[in-house]
Amino acid sequence: MSQNRYPLFFLLTGWFVTALLAGCSPAIAPYSPVAFEKAVDMKVDALRLMQQAEEPAADHERRIATLKRDLDRAWEFAKGRPRNEHSARQWEIMRDPEAHLLGGFLAHWEQEGTLSPVFIFESQRLISRAFDAIIGLESGKLKPSDV
Repeated sequence: MSQNRYPLFFLLTGWFVTALLAGCSPAIAPYSPVAFEKAVDMKVDALRLMQQAEEPAADHERRIATLKRDLDRAWEFAKGRPRNEHSARQWEIMRDPEAHLLGGFLAHWEQEGTLSPVFIFESQRLISRAFDAIIGLESGKLKPSDV
């Protein structure tokens, strides 16, 4: 008999929480098509540039600088949007030259001059997944018309 009450309790509790949350304003920034597009574009640009890391970084100095600038812009854009701390933090980690994502990869490439194919491949996998997380977070946000 007590076994039957628990599923009903969880069902009612879930319904109550859902109803309560539906009445609240969103705790995260709404979807931004600009942020989504910029993240997708930057992912493509980053992975293409990373393919060149077997060549000297000095040969790609302008493209590296452009990508770093784009990372800074994405971070500043995310940071400037209200209730967008999660996205801003993801961009902060992505651009950090001391971390193991794109900022760290670019810093390492500039320091070493050239990188090994294995390092490039593994870094691309990691950085691609990190971009997917940023893109997924943005695409999962409520559109203004849904609020």
